[in-house]
Amino acid sequence: MLGKLIKYDFKAMFRSLCPIYVALIALTIVFSLMVKFNFDQGLLFSIFAFLFVAALNGSIIASVILVVTRFSNGLLKNEGYLSFALPVSTAKHILAKVINAIIWAFIEGLMLCVCLLIMGAVMGSIKEVAYFFHEVFQALGVVEKEVLVTVLQIVAFLILEMISSVCLIYAATAVGHLFSRNQKLVAVAFLIVVCVLRSFLWVGLVNLSERFTAPAHVFTDDLILIIPPIIFAAVYAFITWFILDRKLNLE
Repeated sequence: MLGKLIKYDFKAMFRSLCPIYVALIALTIVFSLMVKFNFDQGLLFSIFAFLFVAALNGSIIASVILVVTRFSNGLLKNEGYLSFALPVSTAKHILAKVINAIIWAFIEGLMLCVCLLIMGAVMGSIKEVAYFFHEVFQALGVVEKEVLVTVLQIVAFLILEMISSVCLIYAATAVGHLFSRNQKLVAVAFLIVVCVLRSFLWVGLVNLSERFTAPAHVFTDDLILIIPPIIFAAVYAFITWFILDRKLNLE
């Protein structure tokens, strides 16, 4: 059932985001061709440059808005009657929304890479792009183990931070739903307060880790990156679950 929930949300977002991605790729090709053939002056170029930047930023903004909208409409509004009528636990509903958001975050990153590859291929050449990747893979082959481990830790941290951010947005949306008025204002205020508290907590953790340099201590440089996002995500997810499972009012 979890797979079906993810599939349903994925299809709903795909219908909205697919036209934006198609337009983004088309504008990338046109913009790159104009630069390649020196049509980089005049009103027409300015219009296409504006459309390209707007599509690039718009795809990111649209992804975030749709992730929040799918959560709000699917669980906190009229559609929630159908969702909670299914033989699925509240935790699985939340997990499906989080997984779907992460999938689309990766797709968004992939689309940006595709746009960069298109620009590189059109403005330069396919051979130059292939040579670039050849050099990158060769460099990765001789990277020291310590450097590779550090890179993997940073990647893991970024993924966990992304999951934590998604859970925070869902928690803020759920908290805002508890109020009959100014729900969006309450949600934004909750986000701001939590982000400020998180920044203070991060500073405290970093200062604490600097006091303990023994490898066996829990606050090592490696764990300081990994543990907090996991804890934050768990707290946000619990807040969301508690509100949806115990305090939800769809009337």
